[in-house]
Parts: sequence; structure tokens; C-alpha cells
Amino acid sequence: MKLYNAMEESYLKENLIHKWVTNIVRQNDGYEFLLDDEVYLPVYKYALKITKRKTVKLNLVEEKVLQIVSIGVHQVDEIAKILGITRPLLDVTLADLHVKDLISVSSDICSLLKKGEQALSNLERVEKQQDIMKDIYMDSFKGKILENITRYQVVEKGIIDDNKLEPLVQAEDMKVIVSRFEDIQEIFQDEYSATRIADGIRTETQELLTIDGIESVYVVFIKIPLQVFVSTNGWDIDIVAAKKKYNELLLEYKDEIIRQINNKKVLRAHWKKKTIQESYNGECLKEVERLVETIKAADFKKKKKQKEIDELQMKILSSRRLLDGEVKVLLDYLAENAQQVEMSVDNIDDWAYDKNFVGKLSHYVGKATLKIKYQSSNNIGKAIERIKQGHDVAEYKKHEHGYFICWKFDDIYEIYGLPSEQIAIDRDTTCIVVDYYLRNLNSSV
Repeated sequence: MKLYNAMEESYLKENLIHKWVTNIVRQNDGYEFLLDDEVYLPVYKYALKITKRKTVKLNLVEEKVLQIVSIGVHQVDEIAKILGITRPLLDVTLADLHVKDLISVSSDICSLLKKGEQALSNLERVEKQQDIMKDIYMDSFKGKILENITRYQVVEKGIIDDNKLEPLVQAEDMKVIVSRFEDIQEIFQDEYSATRIADGIRTETQELLTIDGIESVYVVFIKIPLQVFVSTNGWDIDIVAAKKKYNELLLEYKDEIIRQINNKKVLRAHWKKKTIQESYNGECLKEVERLVETIKAADFKKKKKQKEIDELQMKILSSRRLLDGEVKVLLDYLAENAQQVEMSVDNIDDWAYDKNFVGKLSHYVGKATLKIKYQSSNNIGKAIERIKQGHDVAEYKKHEHGYFICWKFDDIYEIYGLPSEQIAIDRDTTCIVVDYYLRNLNSSV
């Protein structure tokens, strides 16, 4: 195992305690735990073509020019003399007023137009403009505008197709977008109609008038980590947010996510038929009594003595049956300390073609050297190439070891799994549920 200084080791241990507490699967009355994974909700990121009304306060020179023209002074040179400014400087203002249809200028003669009269009355000018409103996010299930996207974990790429939820709303559906005008208008008011401040005076306001089209659209995804359960008395499934901070998000889309799981639209890989033997190596160890309560109470305590931290780590790393949800935490932690990881699997193809497993392999191995022992494979060359996408394999060999899956860390700890088939969704659908166990190889317990 790697060597750390006292401060690093203390941090690793305390971090283990906190991660352990936050990843344990909470009890779901009437249901048994099946699996944990994440799904990704497609979200459309738009740049929209819009028309807005812009109201701009007249600056002092514009105001005075309009006032002078309104009382009958039309000669440009005369206006410059009254204002006490040079002709070139006045020409700039006149050109601006002319473009905005407030005055007309012809042969050095200025005339006040109707919009100029209105501007002079209110000391401001009003104009319509086309513009592009960027970064408008809409979910693909309900067509709901997401006002604060920073609340969510947004992912743009690198997502396995099996974890992507299927959209119900098409990105190009302008009817849906226009139907959300009030929500988009609220965002516009907050972000776009923010008035420009000049010397403490409001000089400009903007108002969204219409949504005219789509300039561009890009798909991003909101990550929703979840836990899947099956009814203790039937096949119905239920889902729960993996962490409390995702409760509100999951509740919003729960029914549709369950529907897509039931219809094999998402998380399909978990329902694929796998061949398992009647028995595998590995003792069915017992759980440590009241371990959850003990660790939770310790995690809540802000200041812990080093002796307490060491004792808690000993409990967590004792030989025992692991609780639902903690295997990934322990694999990550043990990999952080290990120099060599030996992975023993039954049929290596089942793992090599599991994109979720391969994608997370680097977390389970860390920077350690990975060696693999397998009992069977239809094509070991292809299997190893796929596994190498997750982590380099230093050595692999065929060996009758008797495990379904087993991770051995520097011959100090091993985590092994015992599989069973669980019917869920319908009578013809099964999921492989794996009970995991930790063995401290240096302990006789």
C-alpha cells in the first residue's frame, strides 16, 4: 500500500467516513434495492430570434436639438451656433437622430418628425429591434423553461447512450417555445432589460415583444443519480434520488423515468440476460450491527480525535457483508491506497461489454497496476481491448478461481460479489443483483 504523511492519511480516513455516510442506500419501505445508476435528461439550449422594444432616454444634446427644431429653427449652422458646438460635432448627433427617424435632414435644413415629437414629449425615444436571446434552457420532457441551470449538474458529452432518457418534446417545436413566452419574458426582464446606469440615472429599458424563431439549438444533459428498487411483493419498480439534493429534480420527472425504465428505453443493460453459476467462491459474512448509526453519529460530530477516526476506519474496513451503496465508495478508497489491483471475474465478456463498468474502471483501480484473472471468454482479445478503454491491463490470464467478481488490493483487502437473479418489471425480465462482501486478509475475523 502507498505511504502517506499523517495529515494526508487523516484526511483520507475522514473523507472515507463522510463519503460512506452519503452513499449508503436509504431504506425504501415495501421495496428491495436493485441497483444504482444515473440517467441523463436531455435539455435544449437555445439561442432565440426575438423582437424587443427599446426605450432610451435622450441625452442632453439630442434633447436640445429637438427643442430648437421644434420652435422653428431649422438651419443646421444656426442650431450649431445656438448650442455653441462645432458643426462636425452637431453632424454626428443629427445623423444619429436621422437614422432613428426622429428628424429629417436635407440641404442643411432640419425638420421634426412624428417620432421626434413623441421623443421630445417623453424625453426618450422608443424603437423596435431584432436581437438574439442566448442561453435559454428547456427540458425535453415537459417543455419547461429552466430559469437557473446552475442548480443542476449539466453534462455536455461523454454520456453512454443507455443512460440517456428519450425526449418527449422536439427541439424545433416552436409552438412549445412560444407557449412558454411568459417564462422566457421573465428571464429577459431579469437579464436583458436590466437598465443601463449612467451617473445614477436610468438611460435605457428593454421589453420582449415576440419570439420569432430559433437561431441555434444545442443539446446538453442534466445528470440525475438514482437508485432503483423492486417491490417486495411483486415486480413493480420504484426510483429514489441517490442524494437528497436531487430529490426535487427527480420528483419532477419521476413518473416518466419509471415509464422509460419499464419500457426498456433507458438502463437497458441492467436487464440483459447473463449466465451465472449456481455457486461461487466467497463466504456470506454478516453485517456489523448498528454500523450505520455509529458512522452517521461520528460523521455529524465536527471535531473528531485521531483515535476515533482510526477506530471508525477499522469498523468500515472489517470483514463483513457490505451495505447497499457502499461498494463503490470502498473500491475508490482502497484503489487510492493500492499499488496493485487483481480483478478476478467469471465471464470477462459480461464486464468488458458493460459500458458503465468500463467507464468507471479507472475509479476502481486508480493509479494501481491492474491484473485480471478470468474463467471464460468468447474472444479474450476483444474483451481486453474494451477493458483497456477504462484502464490499462498489465497482465491477464485464464484461471479457475471460482469467483463471480473479486477485487484484491495489494493482498490486504478483497471485495467479492455473490450474484442472484431478481425478477422485476415483468415475469420475463430479470436483473442480476450482487451482494458484496469485504474481507480483511490480515485479520482472522
